[in-house]
Amino acid sequence: MKAILATFALIVAVFVILDTGSAIKCFQCNSYHQHDCADWFDNVTQHLTQCKDDETLCRKVVQEVYFDGKWEVRYVRQCASAGVIGMYEGRVCQERLGTYRVKMRYCHCDNQDGCNSGATLTTLTPVIVGIVVTLFQYVLPKL
Repeated sequence: MKAILATFALIVAVFVILDTGSAIKCFQCNSYHQHDCADWFDNVTQHLTQCKDDETLCRKVVQEVYFDGKWEVRYVRQCASAGVIGMYEGRVCQERLGTYRVKMRYCHCDNQDGCNSGATLTTLTPVIVGIVVTLFQYVLPKL
C-alpha cells in the first residue's frame, strides 16, 4: 500500500512540475479596441491569458502613430515567442522607428505572472506535500 501511495505522489509531482514549466500567462489586449489596456494599466479589468507552449515571454508594445493629423499612442500587450529582455527585468525597452511616422517601444519580460509565470508556492505545494509524505513513509522509519 505504501508503494502505491508513493508512486501516486511521484506521478502527481512529475505532472505538476511539467505543467509549471509550460504555464505561461500574459495579458493580451490592444488599447485601440480596449481603452482599459492603455497605461495606466488596470489589471482588474483585464485577465491573464494562457499562452501557447512555444511562447515564453510577455510583450508590451507602445506605438506612437501619426494618424489623421495627430499623434496617437496605442498599447498592445501579448504573448511572445521571441524578443530581447531589457535590463532590470525588462523595464528597459527597445525603441524602433518605422516608416510612415511610426515609433515603437518593445518591452519583453519573463519574471512573473502577468509577465511570464514561474513556479509559485501555489503550484509547488503538491510537490512539497508529495516529498514530505514520501519522507515520512520511507526515509524516517529506517533511521
